[in-house]
Amino acid sequence: MSKRRGFPGFSLEVRQEPSSFAKSANLSNADFDPIPPSKRTWNWGAYVAYWMADAWAVSNWEVASSMIAVGLDWKMAIGACVLGNTIMGLVITINGRMGAILHTPFPVLARMPFGYYFAQFVVLSRCVLAIVWLGVQTVTGGQCMSVLLTAIWPSFARIPNHIPESQGITTSGMVGFLLYFLLQLPFLCIPYTKVQYFFAFKSVIAPIVFFAVFGDTLRRAGGTVSKSTVITDDVKVHGSVLAWAFFGNLNGVLGNYATLGLNIADFSRYSNKPSAQNIQAIVIPFIFTVVGLLGIFTAAAAQTAYGEVMWNPIDIIHKWMDSGSHGGRAAAAFAAIGLIIVTLGINISANSISAANDLMSFAPKYINIRRGQLLAAVLGAWAFVPWKILASAAKFLAFLGGYTIFLGPMTSILITDYYIVRRGNVSVPDMYDFHGMYRYSPKFASNWRAVVAFFIGCIPPLPGFVNNIVVSGHGTTSVSEGGQHLFAIGYIYSFIAAGVFYWGFNRFFPHPESTMDHAETGEDIIAAQDAKNMEERRGSWSEHKPNLVSRMFIV
Repeated sequence: MSKRRGFPGFSLEVRQEPSSFAKSANLSNADFDPIPPSKRTWNWGAYVAYWMADAWAVSNWEVASSMIAVGLDWKMAIGACVLGNTIMGLVITINGRMGAILHTPFPVLARMPFGYYFAQFVVLSRCVLAIVWLGVQTVTGGQCMSVLLTAIWPSFARIPNHIPESQGITTSGMVGFLLYFLLQLPFLCIPYTKVQYFFAFKSVIAPIVFFAVFGDTLRRAGGTVSKSTVITDDVKVHGSVLAWAFFGNLNGVLGNYATLGLNIADFSRYSNKPSAQNIQAIVIPFIFTVVGLLGIFTAAAAQTAYGEVMWNPIDIIHKWMDSGSHGGRAAAAFAAIGLIIVTLGINISANSISAANDLMSFAPKYINIRRGQLLAAVLGAWAFVPWKILASAAKFLAFLGGYTIFLGPMTSILITDYYIVRRGNVSVPDMYDFHGMYRYSPKFASNWRAVVAFFIGCIPPLPGFVNNIVVSGHGTTSVSEGGQHLFAIGYIYSFIAAGVFYWGFNRFFPHPESTMDHAETGEDIIAAQDAKNMEERRGSWSEHKPNLVSRMFIV
């Protein structure tokens, strides 16, 4: 029985569909169940809009800056982007097909190869990463909000600072951060069956903003970028140093979206048909290459226009206000609004929904997607003090960037298990049954094959990972050159090694109890109950219309 507290229509316990395969409300809820047919609303256009929303970001705009800094020329930098995003597009599409067929979220699918207990570790690893990046993106949104407020009221930039410098943020910056955080909350409550329309809106606004920044910078540069050192400089390193620099940056491109490579089922589960999400294999390399090229040409034009190479579009927008003219301020205000929409879309598409699904797996009785998104926003924005991370924690950012050596094995094991070991013959009901076939061990509820393969994938690059963190803080280590090189291809190595060993363990030490000769998706039960639920909701909605506050907690 749901316990009502405070607001009419509000329940501390979230709604559980009668069709749930879980035997207890402690194990699932309506959002955590397989998506019923009536809520499978994403067609191929929704996935184009999704990646358009995700690709037009400041981080992707700046992606070539670090590559050129280590000695590559702009052509090789774009080559690394194209190759890396093509590979990741294929990984995302292949992994996403699981969600499109089974319509279950990533935390549930993870139980299939890892078992119930170790799957929780896998989900927690992904969850923490999503929450931290949600907070970091909120800081970026706060910076855009500060630009907007300064463009409207120039005196905003002169607000006296009462926050210690060690905190990495000023009083005016905190005001912008707080206002952006509050603005973000209603967008996190958009139903997941409707959020693709916001992505479509952002996919129109974002290119306009970034092309405007590029066009104005090019105009100020006299219509040419050929004189910039970004374009004219040749490769600064050669031989093996060049090769490892290329592979290291390729690994960085792969790692940029290794998180979504792992949990793309959180979004592909909304597909109206399995083939709808296949468009990602084409869209991802194309749109990310376009954004990277624009970032390079804009930085090159900025060197001629402003006397310095400027990779961050927010810095260029600040320049528009330096003239003090109303036109410059108005342009900066509109651009800032566009960038605010950009960061909102990124936080929803790449961070908050993923974090919500992960949090939901730990307490499905009390957390659904909306509650999970709101909880993740609070944790990411305030508990992790992201402004301090960006200002001073170079080692922490290096840790987040190198985290891909853990995500690669997880992704590979999930793909290998579904496509090669089981050939798609899995049981969705057993994924929701704690005592089902995917328990593996009565005592440990984990699959030792996946656990061992995971550590084989992530341990060898670990010394290089530690070295990367220490060096980012201007320290030194005794890690060999070979160890550093292995980390430079960390995602590729960990992905291949974990997948091969996981296949080998299952080949020579199979688990007959979880082997099937057909797939059991429970689709007939889901479809029949979905029709019944829709009819019941129509009746209950007309009788008990919840108020606005309670609707934020009800799906």
